[in-house]
Amino acid sequence: MVLLAGAPVAAQDFPAIGSQYIDFGASMASVGQMNNVLGATVRSRAGRPASAQPRSNATASTRYRGSPVVSARVRAQFGDFVAKADPANAGRLRNAVLQQDLLGAWEKHVAVDGLRRGDVADAMAAYWVQNWQIANKVPFASRAQVQAVRGQVSRALAASPAFAKLDDAARQEMAETFMLNFVAQGSAFSDATARRDAGAAARLSDAAAARFRQGMNLDLRRLRLTAAGFSADI
Repeated sequence: MVLLAGAPVAAQDFPAIGSQYIDFGASMASVGQMNNVLGATVRSRAGRPASAQPRSNATASTRYRGSPVVSARVRAQFGDFVAKADPANAGRLRNAVLQQDLLGAWEKHVAVDGLRRGDVADAMAAYWVQNWQIANKVPFASRAQVQAVRGQVSRALAASPAFAKLDDAARQEMAETFMLNFVAQGSAFSDATARRDAGAAARLSDAAAARFRQGMNLDLRRLRLTAAGFSADI
């Protein structure tokens, strides 16, 4: 996974709120809950040799049947969210969300790593890997690393009773929330890097680290990303 470059969405299309670059997912309880499911899994493996790490045999599906109605609702909610964050540019921000194919941009970007729409694990894995990349200013993650994280996500969600209760619409809403944040946050960081704006890149990097530290009590800068997925050095 290469951090978004040449994305169709310019970074200036989305506002920064203080030091916390916009994250629509923070407004959804189910997103935070599933992030914590994976966060707990990563933390539980800290300091343990690979041979001692528990492996789940859960194989419950993380896919969902997509609906255009759900996509339209999520996109509209995201448009309202970014417009409310910056009232002076509300119209432009809402139009950027409603008129551009952000989910298509996500799908094209992650296809090289074998990720696809229609699966919560794929959307969540891409979001986690990208936030780790931004927090650590690492421009590239291999397909093997991304797929390993996808496996971690899949196993964690499959073992979660809360996830099992979600219907197709709830799963789609969660997945597309991860996708929209991926595009907005990734394009902003890549734009700052391309402009060689070290200050903006540092703020976005710190915001990514703060999102995970505050939301999941997990330090992205102390995680290692390997061909076996995330490993916590804590």
